[in-house]
Parts: sequence; structure tokens; C-alpha cells
Amino acid sequence: MKTSRWLGLFCCTLLAALTLRAGAAEWNLVRFESREYVTLDNIAEFYGFPKPPPVDLTGHFAVPPVGAPAVAPAPVTPVVITPPSGLVTTVEKITDEPSPISSQEPPPAVALSKTIVLDSGKMQIEVTVGLREAQINGVKHWLAFPVALHDGQVLVSRLDLSRIIEPNLRPELIEGMTPVTTVVLDPGHGGHDRGAMSKFGFEKDFALDVALRARKLLESEGYKVVMTRATDVFIPLDQRPAVANTIPNSIFVSIHFNSSSTNADARGFEIFSIAPRGAPSTNDSGPRERDLREEPGNAVDMPSGALAGSVFHALLGHVPMVDRGVKHARFAVLRLCTQPAVLIECGFVSNNAESTLISSSAWRAHVAEAIVDGVANYRVLAERKTRPKVIADYRRAAVTGVNLRDTATP
Repeated sequence: MKTSRWLGLFCCTLLAALTLRAGAAEWNLVRFESREYVTLDNIAEFYGFPKPPPVDLTGHFAVPPVGAPAVAPAPVTPVVITPPSGLVTTVEKITDEPSPISSQEPPPAVALSKTIVLDSGKMQIEVTVGLREAQINGVKHWLAFPVALHDGQVLVSRLDLSRIIEPNLRPELIEGMTPVTTVVLDPGHGGHDRGAMSKFGFEKDFALDVALRARKLLESEGYKVVMTRATDVFIPLDQRPAVANTIPNSIFVSIHFNSSSTNADARGFEIFSIAPRGAPSTNDSGPRERDLREEPGNAVDMPSGALAGSVFHALLGHVPMVDRGVKHARFAVLRLCTQPAVLIECGFVSNNAESTLISSSAWRAHVAEAIVDGVANYRVLAERKTRPKVIADYRRAAVTGVNLRDTATP
């Protein structure tokens, strides 16, 4: 049996028991290309968004003249969305840290329409037919599968809806989150493993500096902090998440800096949590058989995703950097961690402008404070079931001078 069929059958089995309702609305599944989807119309009804406009044969919005009656879109030939040929794909090592020499964007598919925006006034989603990226409440999230178009309907995979969109729109409903008493900080690399390099220094030193600054702030707010390394020493990858695994009510935050040997213009923040079982890693072009493997970290993939969102909103809300998105991977420190875990890439040392910023101790202090705010954001969610702050909240607070860390800490 082909891998794609195995993945299709697996996704059906994995999600068969999941039924969500919001008032009178529920998810109505559409079978397409051996995978289960939900229409964007259905999603809009479920979450209380205005009904999205129809999409015509060319993939552009079909907007009727003012005063004209609404007309149902004509059926269209199913569109099979595949990445362009000749793409070079970056695949992460399943037993290693992120590569310090290659950090490409996930392979894109062909965009078939303009971006569709759903906005209820309290929540927002933006999707584009043919692409794997979506905007959720102002921050980029990478989906497991491209948004599809079939019979005039825009389709989002059920796996993406249940594992990415739903927990980010209604994080207070996530199960399995426990109170946060300990933060395990994991500065990437160390010792002979220097990580990425710029003219100003090594990734291992920048990561350790940010972690030490974050430790000081966290301890001042009552958290217990454990460091996987507090000096320039090498720690094997499997020992890093093992530290958090022995500490109840802990979270694991791995701190790194990015680099690209192929694109000097690559820049911005990105954050990773464990890829859900059955979903490809973000930097993979499509599903692989190994995606079916149940990793230890999958036991907390939803809380890990919530932690990633909470920290990433705080980072972008505090520090004006390019949004490279909330991503998913099976890096060793994520797949082996049984506590909520994230890996943050705090900018590119290979980019001239960002490497200058990264070399500034004041800038690194700012990043550390943003990470701490994100941790506090998650703690409130885990302990109070209160929706965490989003990027718009942080930006409003910056204008008014309010310290959201003061209001977020229980």
C-alpha cells in the first residue's frame, strides 16, 4: 500500500472520535484526495465568523453586483494541489538540533486565489488556497497540508483544524495543561558545538546569554528555573529534554539563533513545537511514513502548541521582527520531551542587520523579557483557562505603557 494511502487511513482513524460543536454548528467532513477536510463555510459557521465569499473557477472571489441576489458557485473540476517541480527541500534531522546552515521556508504550493479573511471582531483567520500557511489572530501558523479547492468550496484539512486552528482559536479548551512551577531553559549548542557563527560571535554564546537573562527575570517572578547548561559546556541532545521529564509541572524552552548559507536576506523569528502524529514537519514537502510514529512528545503536543503560540505572540508583540511563523518539527529536544516544549529561533546571525542586533546585549535583554512574558502568558492559560494575550494586545500595551507581565502573572 502506498504511503499516501497509509497516511489517509491513519488520519481518519486518528480523528474519527473527535466531534466538536459550537451552538448548533458542527464539523461536516468532506472526503477529498484520500483525506478528510472541512469547508471554510463550515468553519466560519462553527466559530461565528461572517460567511466567506465564494470562489470562482479561476480561484478569485466571485463578488456579485450590489443588490444582486446571492448565487451559489458553479461546480468546478477538483484541483490537485502539488508543489512546483524542482523544489529543494530542507529536512530536519530527527536526532539532531536544527541545522545551523540551512533554514529555508517550507516548500510552497501554487496559490490559486487571493487570501480569504475571516474576522469576527474577536478572532481572525486568513487562508490562501494552495498554501500551507495561515494567519491566526495576527500570527503566521504553518499547516500540515495545503488549503484545497473542490466543487467551489475552500477546504481545510481536518487534522489542521483540530490540531492547529481549533487550539489557537479556543486555547482555553485544551486538555492536559498543568500548572507551571518550573521553567527548564535550554541554551542551544555549547562547548565544542558552537552552532551558527557571525562576525560578532557564536550562536552558543548568544543563546546562553539570553537564557541567563531570562532565568534572572523568571526567578524574580517566583518561578523555579533549571538550566540544561549555565556555562559553555556540551550537553548531549537526549539529556536536555530528560531534565524536564523528571520535573512535574515544568515547561521546556530551547533557545537558538538561525542561519542560512543560501539566503543572506533570510531574517525573523520562528518557533517550533512537536509535529502532531500524522502531520509532516513544516520543512518537509509532504507526508512521510515516519510521521505515523508516536513520539514521546506527542503526549503533550496540544499544550506544546499553546506554549509556542503564547511565547511567539509575546516575542512579536515586543520585538519588531519578521514573522516566520509557528512551525512543527521532530527535533530531538521536542520529540523526546514529555513536558510542554518549544524551540525558539531568535533571528538570523547570517543576516547583516540581524547579526548586528543580536550582538547587542540590550537587544538580547529585550528578547529575554519577551520570552518571559510569553511564559507568563502560557501560565495564565494553563492555570486559569484564560485566553492568552495575542500580538495586538502587546502592541496596544506598548502604546499605553502597560506592562502585560504585571497583569499576566498569577
